[in-house]
Amino acid sequence: MAEVTGKNARIYMGKTRLSGMRDWTIDYTADTVETTDFDDAGVKQYLATLTGWTGTFSGFGHPGWETAAAVGSQYLGSFFVSASTGSAYTGSVIITGASPSVAVDGAAMVSYTFQGTGALNFA
Repeated sequence: MAEVTGKNARIYMGKTRLSGMRDWTIDYTADTVETTDFDDAGVKQYLATLTGWTGTFSGFGHPGWETAAAVGSQYLGSFFVSASTGSAYTGSVIITGASPSVAVDGAAMVSYTFQGTGALNFA
């Protein structure tokens, strides 16, 4: 399998490309429930139950950043691994946080958190 760089990655909220973004992360997890009983000889047993996903993305704070991905809003999120491959993780996201920051010796930045709702797809 050929490695892919992130230099051409892209993020879209709906049809709007978020310019200036530098990184994104998706955490896809499964909940478990313990099912250990007396017959398990003291070794814990588990079953997978519900799956879900959350994530973050961040980059430079451009004018209009506060409306491009508004906190409390729901979007069809598309997180492209590389624009050249066309492969992306897609699903409905609710923006749960936005954290702008600035330092005297740096560029203005903004980081976002989101909660996935429904299926996470990769194609």
